[in-house]
Amino acid sequence: MINKDLKVAVLGAGAMGCLFGGLLAEKGLNVTLIDVWKEHVDAINKDGLKMDGHGGDRTIKVNATSDPSSLDKMDAVIVMCKATALEPALNSIKNIIGEKTVFMSFQNGIGHEAIIQSIVGNEKVIGGTTTQASNILGPGHIMNHGALPSWIGEYEGGITERITEIADTFTAHNLEMIAAEDVKKRKWMKLFALTAIGPLSAIFDLHHTDLYVNNKANDVSRGLGKEIILETREVALADGVNVSEDECLFMFNKIVDSMQTNKSSMAFDVQYKRKTEIDFISGAVSKIGKKHGVKTPLNDLMYKMIKVKEGMYS
Repeated sequence: MINKDLKVAVLGAGAMGCLFGGLLAEKGLNVTLIDVWKEHVDAINKDGLKMDGHGGDRTIKVNATSDPSSLDKMDAVIVMCKATALEPALNSIKNIIGEKTVFMSFQNGIGHEAIIQSIVGNEKVIGGTTTQASNILGPGHIMNHGALPSWIGEYEGGITERITEIADTFTAHNLEMIAAEDVKKRKWMKLFALTAIGPLSAIFDLHHTDLYVNNKANDVSRGLGKEIILETREVALADGVNVSEDECLFMFNKIVDSMQTNKSSMAFDVQYKRKTEIDFISGAVSKIGKKHGVKTPLNDLMYKMIKVKEGMYS
């Protein structure tokens, strides 16, 4: 069922928030981008959101604000802010939460839903994950790297009417959204790719294609990525997620084979000396592995190397 009147807020209008919000607004959905970066917000409101890359370079009219207190109640909130800013961001938008407002996180890593539930209530939170990719080119300006699918589902499992409505509505508005029976498993499937692609892209400062394809040692880099993923799979199995070897490599292979020329968001965080989401990616795998007695030497190493990178910030 498509709901053309669905009111959507995007909490965190970085690269991915602008990509999701921009695509939906371009096809006529009522979208408001929320972000603390005032220069970015002002540029979007003045000149529109500039989106380059896949689908052609164009400018999209979309509402943006740094003051969510002025907004009305929303039907759906797409959470795209950095994990490190999640709690204060959620606390700043309580006025837009209505009786049936639904929150969905497409943030990198695992553990965000529990934080969101603690603030807005368990019943308002569904799960989400995506293979889309984007990066910021400047205030009000992003690059769209492709058209890959995203998934949503009830966080504890299953597909309900609200899941179907959002999935159908987003898909009809140019953002492919698949209703998933087991979105937790899908989130782990994304995490498998993140544990390999995020830290390695950040450590070597390379985009995906140069790291895994246009590289004389691509058999080594792909092999290392797969070793990290298979180690992560052992933790997932111990945590009750039934996932095959092919499934855990699915998103990694899909992202690599798509020949994307973007760096991971973690690489951009390191480049711009921002705190990364490593605690929700490799750090989360190490923590869950320790709980189950599963050794995670590769994830431990990725975590430590990114922390060393962060330690170099002035």
